[in-house]
Amino acid sequence: MRTGRLARTVVPARLAAAAGLRWLDTLRYRGERRREKRREAVLRTAEDVTRAMGEMKGAAMKVGQVLSLMGGVVPPEMAEGLATLQSNAPPMAYGLVQEVLEAAYGRPPGSVFRKFEREPFAAASIGQVHRAELRDGTKVAVKVQYPGVREAIERDLANVAVLLGIGGLVAKGLDVGTLVRDLGEGVRGELDYRREAAWQQRFFDAFEGHGFVRVPRVYHELTTDTVLVQEWLPGRPFREAARLPQEERNRLGEMLYRFCFGSLYRLRLFNGDPHPGNYLLLEDGRVGFVDYGCVAEFDTAVVEGFKRLIRALDRGDREGWRAATEAIGILRPNAPFTTDELYEHMHWYWAPILEDKVEYTPELAAEMVRRNTMTTGLGGQINRYCNVPEGMVFLTRINFGLAGVFASLRARGPWRAIVREYVEDAPPSTELGRLSAGTTRSGRPI
Repeated sequence: MRTGRLARTVVPARLAAAAGLRWLDTLRYRGERRREKRREAVLRTAEDVTRAMGEMKGAAMKVGQVLSLMGGVVPPEMAEGLATLQSNAPPMAYGLVQEVLEAAYGRPPGSVFRKFEREPFAAASIGQVHRAELRDGTKVAVKVQYPGVREAIERDLANVAVLLGIGGLVAKGLDVGTLVRDLGEGVRGELDYRREAAWQQRFFDAFEGHGFVRVPRVYHELTTDTVLVQEWLPGRPFREAARLPQEERNRLGEMLYRFCFGSLYRLRLFNGDPHPGNYLLLEDGRVGFVDYGCVAEFDTAVVEGFKRLIRALDRGDREGWRAATEAIGILRPNAPFTTDELYEHMHWYWAPILEDKVEYTPELAAEMVRRNTMTTGLGGQINRYCNVPEGMVFLTRINFGLAGVFASLRARGPWRAIVREYVEDAPPSTELGRLSAGTTRSGRPI
C-alpha cells in the first residue's frame, strides 16, 4: 500500500481534474442533450471514485463501504459500484501476505499452517482473509492486515472528502466532513487485531449455542496485532439474500435486528460495522457474524438513558422524549425550537419503531440519513444543536448501515414490539424471539 502524502493525494487531485473537464464539456450541449451528458459525466465520475476507493483501501475504502449502504445519498449507479467494495476489493500480492505472517510469527507460514490458500476469499478496507488449515487439519479463516495501512489511513482522512465532493456525487445536505471524521475514529480502532479478538470472544461466549446467531471461535494463540485467526464458517454471501422470497428476507432482517439491538440492550455491547460482507448465510439457517473490529461497550447508565428515550417515544410523550434526548446528550439543552419542530425533524432516526409494523424501503433509509446529516434549512439549524455523545457515533453508523441493509431486503417486521422486549422486558413477540429466549443463557430473547 502506498502511504506517502503525495502518493495518497495525487489520486483525488487527478480525479477532480477529470471530473471538472467532463462537467465543462457538458456546457457544449443544450436541453435534454445536456442533461443526458451530465448524467453520463456523473456515472463516469462515480465509476472512477469507486475504483479509486477500492485501490486506495484504508479509510477511503471504509467510507465507500458505508456510503454504499446509505440509500439515496449517492447516485444508484455509484451505490452499486461501492457495494462491490464489501467483498471484491483488489487484493494484495501473496508475497506481502508472507511478509506479514513471518513478521507476526517469527517463522515461515508453513510451520504454522498445514495449508494456506494464496488467493484471498475476501479483501476489505484494512485487511484481507485467506482460507487455511491448522497443523491438526482444523479449517480456519486468517485475516491479514495490509502493510502500511496505519500510515495510509491518516493520509486518507484528508483526501476522502475531496473524493466525495467530486462531480456533485453526494446528496445535498450531507455533511461529508462529519461523516469522514466519525468513521476515521472507528477505523483507527479496527487496526488492533488483538483488541478485535477480545471483543469477538465476548460475543462468542454470549451466543455459543444460540438458535440463529453464530459467532466464529477465535484462536488467540495464533492472533497478533496484524493477524487474526478464527474458525472457518462455510456459508453463502449475505448479498444473495436479496434474491430470496420476501418471507425469508423478513426473517433474516429480524435476525440481524435482534443481534444488533439485542446485543446493545442485553449485553451493553454494540457491533458497529453493519454491512453484508460481515454476514454469512449458513447452511443450518443461522446467520454467521464474522467481524468485530468496531465494537463499543456502554455502561448501564447510558443504556438506561436509551430506554427512557424509547419509552417516551412509545407513549407518544414528546416532552418526555425531548427531556430524554437532552439527558443523554443527543440534544443540547435550551435549543431555540419548539418540541414539535424538533420531533418533526428528528423522529426519522427512530421511525422504524414508531408504528407496529414497518417496511424498510430505500426511501425511508434515505430520509433517515438525510435528516440526520442536513446542514441547511430548519433541519440544518436543529442539527447544529445536536450532539454526538459517548457511543453515538457507533449507533448512528449502525442505524444508517442497518437501514441500508434492510432496505436492500425490503424487510418488514414488528421492530417496535421487539424493542419493547428489551426496554420493558416484554415476552417474546415473534417465533424468532421465542427461539432466542430458549437458546440464551439468560432465558431472555435478544
